[in-house]
Amino acid sequence: MEGIWWQVSALMFLFLTGLGWGLLYDGCLFFFTRQRQVGDFFFWVLSIFLIFPVLLFTTRGELRVSLGISLLVGVACYRWVFHPTIYLYLKLLKRKLRRRRGFF
Repeated sequence: MEGIWWQVSALMFLFLTGLGWGLLYDGCLFFFTRQRQVGDFFFWVLSIFLIFPVLLFTTRGELRVSLGISLLVGVACYRWVFHPTIYLYLKLLKRKLRRRRGFF
């Protein structure tokens, strides 16, 4: 049985991974606005490469309900706190890049 500090650190790592997962979703929406199916495919492929190594590093591949909840709470916190600012920044970036010829 693991120590409490190990479990708390695993929860915190997965919470931070949830924040990154939300950012990854916004990035995929930004780059694949016209081709939604391609963006969804890349999101799930990149999600595997983001979440699986974190699970192996923190819990040695063990899946628990509390870890899944921690991941989803991280995504929810991202959507609530960081999404409006990041989304505004991405819209401004897209507007600047559209002024350049042929980028979007």
